[in-house]
Amino acid sequence: MLARLLRDIFGARSAPSAQAAVPVTPAMMRLRKIAAAHSRAPLDRHLAILFGDARAGRRGLLEVTAESLARSGSAFPPVKVLHRRFSIQSLTAYFLYARTLPGRWAECGVYSGYSSLSLCAAARSVDPAFDGTGFHLVDSFEGLSPAHERDFAAVQGDDGAAKQVPPMLGEGHFRIDFAQVKAAFGEFPNVTFHKGWIPDVFASLPDSQWSFVHVDVDLYSPTRACMEYFLPRLVRGGVMVCDDYGSSVFPGAARAWDEVCEEEQLPFVELPTGQAVILKA
Repeated sequence: MLARLLRDIFGARSAPSAQAAVPVTPAMMRLRKIAAAHSRAPLDRHLAILFGDARAGRRGLLEVTAESLARSGSAFPPVKVLHRRFSIQSLTAYFLYARTLPGRWAECGVYSGYSSLSLCAAARSVDPAFDGTGFHLVDSFEGLSPAHERDFAAVQGDDGAAKQVPPMLGEGHFRIDFAQVKAAFGEFPNVTFHKGWIPDVFASLPDSQWSFVHVDVDLYSPTRACMEYFLPRLVRGGVMVCDDYGSSVFPGAARAWDEVCEEEQLPFVELPTGQAVILKA
């Protein structure tokens, strides 16, 4: 049942396995119920109604996302079809805003490149000369790093006692062929890739200010490391987005985000998509 649940939530490509002996939580069961409902829904009609007139820069949002899906070789399971359009819509708006500020742009946690390709396409729609210059993509491309204890979730055991369990998806999950991802950015040859583990890979980044940082690294330790590295380098008005803040699968990301924001007294908003966003004062 666990393997089927993961396929329903993440799709066949990104859900080949799970951690052994990890119980299915109530949150996971609810996701499976929603996934089943979405699999029977007329999603194309919903997309047309919700996003038919939506824009990503000067192009249609649906056109941009379809193109990015094709280039990255990605495919969303039904439960993510609408959510991923809503999230890229907000991400694109923040990215285009950040391009009006000084500083470079970064995405930490690239996977197949769908999100960053969508951002590149939106940028080119308002600036035909955009070739990726100034956009830095950070990922090990080796999948998830080992989980921290802050990534564990509390569940009720068969005996009624509460216990902590690791994430359902284990070390190495989301591994992907780096050459394949890099090839998808042929239209944007000056995008810069930084392949390696966070935080060590940050040594390869330019000594620069940043106006936009998208953090999509799932787990506690890399989320916190991204915040600790980029926040001091974020320009005034700059944007930092945490993709996983509302995730029930990866609670560690929200814990890291909340800790740093409390320590630094940083205000933020949570969007209906589950993304959390800082605008640096």
